[in-house]
Amino acid sequence: MVKNRLAAILNLTEDNAAFKPLTNTRPIAALPFAGRYRIIDFLLSSISHANVPSAALFIGDSGRAIYDHIRSGEAWDFDSHTQGGIFTFSQQNWKLSHHEENDDEDFYYNHRIYMHRSRASYVFVAGSKIIANIDIKSAHKQHLESGKDITVIYKVLDRNQIGKSHPFERSLQFNAERELVGVKENDQLTDEVMVNQSLNMYLLSIETVNEIIDQAIEDGVYTSLDQVIQRYLLNYSVNVYEYTGYIANIDSIESYYQANMDMLKRQNFSALFHTSQPVLTKSKYGSPTYYSEGSDVNSSIVATGSSIYGTVKNSVIHRRVKVNRNAVVKNSVIIQGTEIGEGAHVEYAIIDKDCIIQPNARVIGSPDNLIVIGKNTIIEAVEDQA
Repeated sequence: MVKNRLAAILNLTEDNAAFKPLTNTRPIAALPFAGRYRIIDFLLSSISHANVPSAALFIGDSGRAIYDHIRSGEAWDFDSHTQGGIFTFSQQNWKLSHHEENDDEDFYYNHRIYMHRSRASYVFVAGSKIIANIDIKSAHKQHLESGKDITVIYKVLDRNQIGKSHPFERSLQFNAERELVGVKENDQLTDEVMVNQSLNMYLLSIETVNEIIDQAIEDGVYTSLDQVIQRYLLNYSVNVYEYTGYIANIDSIESYYQANMDMLKRQNFSALFHTSQPVLTKSKYGSPTYYSEGSDVNSSIVATGSSIYGTVKNSVIHRRVKVNRNAVVKNSVIIQGTEIGEGAHVEYAIIDKDCIIQPNARVIGSPDNLIVIGKNTIIEAVEDQA
């Protein structure tokens, strides 16, 4: 064990049913964001900048989309450390159901083995649906100085910013000395205007993690490690670390769409990307985007490798998207490899990768009724649309 060395455990096990069809073949953490990133890039980048040599990813179902994106972890410098790297453990949902039928198996075995082999003395534990640029090195330093058992990272938010209420999402209750005295589910909030929202991110010693796991097994509690820590949080002395940067909690289709739209505002984009900690992602080399003489692009993010012949306004366009002549894209998120046909109109929509919106087709939603098109879909024009 190396004194003060950090390991990291990320839980890609959040319920993704509300995101269908975007999550039919990928976890929330693998959703594309802001033209060229994936949601998981933000936590991996924060971990990398804290010089954490390894990370374990516990994935709810198939890990194919994650494997394809992270590969060896080279983009985040995980491949350069001795005894480092990214370690993936998929099919956690199946494992949980299998454990319930065969309770002689240790559900937390891989967590323990990873922590032991990391030779770390502390671990950063988090979920995977928060977009933020966390200074984990600073949080770890504060944790060590506090002398407390656990540090929880939180953000002060207007109550209207906390999004939909979901199981396991909590606000922190402080006394006058800013000490943690309680935890509330978001749907239990009453008169609070400002909320100390837990980001479901924790720093603690591996010794404390193992103690919590032992207690969870004794109590018959089997779930993701971040939720286990949350369950037993008030049994320990707790330090709190306030994050003050941009945050998005990707808990619904609407919040995913809004987070992308947020990036069209310079203040939000700068707060997330223009910090001392660059956001890292897998490199993809491609040609610059082509804009034809007749194209009209305003207030949008357009990634490389695209071809724009039509109109794009207030939208996020990912790699290798083609917007043909007389086509209009407004207030939308268009994911890589999609083609918008000549004369087509797309508005208030999220269109997943490799779709074809045929000439003169209409995909028009509204701010309160977004249209979501799954991968590899062909949308044809109908006669009364043409």
